[in-house]
Amino acid sequence: MTTKERIVEEAFKLFLNHNFEKVSISDLEQAVGKTRGAIFYFFKNKEELFNEVIDTYMIKTQNPSEKFNVDSNVSLEQFIYLYINGINTTMSKMLSLSVVNIYKGYFSLYMQASRIYPNFNEIMTQNSIEELNLWEKVIHQAVQSKEIKEVNTRHYATLFRSCFLGLAFDRCLSYGLNTEELLVLYQNIYNPIKLKF
Repeated sequence: MTTKERIVEEAFKLFLNHNFEKVSISDLEQAVGKTRGAIFYFFKNKEELFNEVIDTYMIKTQNPSEKFNVDSNVSLEQFIYLYINGINTTMSKMLSLSVVNIYKGYFSLYMQASRIYPNFNEIMTQNSIEELNLWEKVIHQAVQSKEIKEVNTRHYATLFRSCFLGLAFDRCLSYGLNTEELLVLYQNIYNPIKLKF
């Protein structure tokens, strides 16, 4: 890990637990184990460092093209497992940072980013639209290939996506998202529309 990457990682941990305004330069120095001169060699100021944290740990990790490399012939059932695996991979990376209740901190950081990071709301809305479109495309392919019954693809795409978002938000104050629970919910949506052969 480079010095710059370590600074960003340690800053991420700080911003997960404290509001942007409450994190001091001294806090950053202590967390990183570097002087402010070393920190500001890479970043002009605290806001630029915060924005790099958001780029690295939110915008890139929530970008569908970064999260999913989906084959054009993927079935809906396969995509459900790919989706769950993608969530597990992201969660493993986050949990490896050993932050107490990272789920709660992540949602808090998300709200901070919405007021500090330039165009954050628009960027994340676009990511959300792209992910919804990806679900819809996979569901449409599943209808065309006769994997599932004829359904309203937008409705089901919204259902799958909202199921994840709702469960993630609902569990963020306690133990965090349980992807086994999410998989059961996905199977309960998928099984009734699956065509039996």
